[in-house]
Amino acid sequence: MNKQFKFTDARIRALPANPTTSASTDLEVSDVSDDGSSALGLKCLSGKSGNRRFLFRYTFNSRKRSIALGRFPDINVATARKAARRYRAMLAEGIDPKAENETEKTQPTIAEFFWDTYLPYQKKHTRYSSWDHERQRFLKHINPRYGHIRFRDLKAAQVLQLQLDLNAPTSHRPALAESTCNRVLAVLKTMGQLAIRMDVIDVNEAMKVKQLREDNIRTRFLDAKELKAVITEARNFKNRYIGGLIAMLAVTGCRKSEISLARHEHLDKTKRTLYLPITKNGQSREVYLSDIALEILDETPIKPGSPYLFAGRIKGQPIKDCRVAFQKILRNAGIPNPEELVLHSLRHSVVSCLVSAGMTLYDVKYQLGHLCIQSSARYSKQSLERQRNTSNKLCELVK
Repeated sequence: MNKQFKFTDARIRALPANPTTSASTDLEVSDVSDDGSSALGLKCLSGKSGNRRFLFRYTFNSRKRSIALGRFPDINVATARKAARRYRAMLAEGIDPKAENETEKTQPTIAEFFWDTYLPYQKKHTRYSSWDHERQRFLKHINPRYGHIRFRDLKAAQVLQLQLDLNAPTSHRPALAESTCNRVLAVLKTMGQLAIRMDVIDVNEAMKVKQLREDNIRTRFLDAKELKAVITEARNFKNRYIGGLIAMLAVTGCRKSEISLARHEHLDKTKRTLYLPITKNGQSREVYLSDIALEILDETPIKPGSPYLFAGRIKGQPIKDCRVAFQKILRNAGIPNPEELVLHSLRHSVVSCLVSAGMTLYDVKYQLGHLCIQSSARYSKQSLERQRNTSNKLCELVK
């Protein structure tokens, strides 16, 4: 049998198994170029069971070495030949391909970097809700597809394909919202930034992919009359802790996480302040408590064994989720189309009511705890009445 020939998928498939009577474990054949040379070093080994695998044989510093390339047909001839050429190029530069391979194996996969480095880092530097959401996005969207590959091998084209696939419907789910796709992309981007600082990768490939345009930003908010009705219904809600939490959100404009994590030790009724040690921007702040806010706190019973102002059902834990209760309160308050509103809409509504009442964005900035006025401007939507007054004022100036 000729043991040197130009490899093709058909010839490798037709390669016979090594006879069971053979003294050698494998039958070895060599790939040759068009001119009959076998200098590339690509081999194919056929075992006694008929299994075939590709091998790259070479000599480095007078030592014979080999690298397993993979089984046929898991990889085809073209892939094996491409790998052999790459290793041959390394040899031409004085690099031992096997040593390079062993170094590469020490490089973390995307999953290894996330669990061993990135997530522990985020736990130390971000709030629970932030890193926990990232953990869920990684588990659901990133890990199944790219968790097994080396971080340094991730390419922008793969990140873009992930984004496009998430934003497209499948037989199992509808297309994910642009905002959801952007949050998944943000995980890869921030992972890449940390990986660069840790010298794991040289280029953050995810940064080459643009975020999708988000057209699902909620613009619905409550006017002052509706907000008052919601506060009244929340204060009368059967679960005093959930009702009190929702009412506090409506009178302070704070984020849900800020109020739900507020503890008794943070409350100073003498100074009428509530200290918030953990906020979205990473800075602590104090919130002034109005008469209504103090009344809401007085109405909320203290739960034995719980450090939180608004205790959850689980002992020692804050309120986790109150979306269902919020929808009930909206319906009881007679709010039309309550499904268009979420808890964060209360923060939006507070800003809109303040701006409509003539308060400046600087006032709103301090009330909401924003670092810059641009953040406050995002929430301020002028009411129809205020727009009408503005238009009439302009008309008076020009007529």
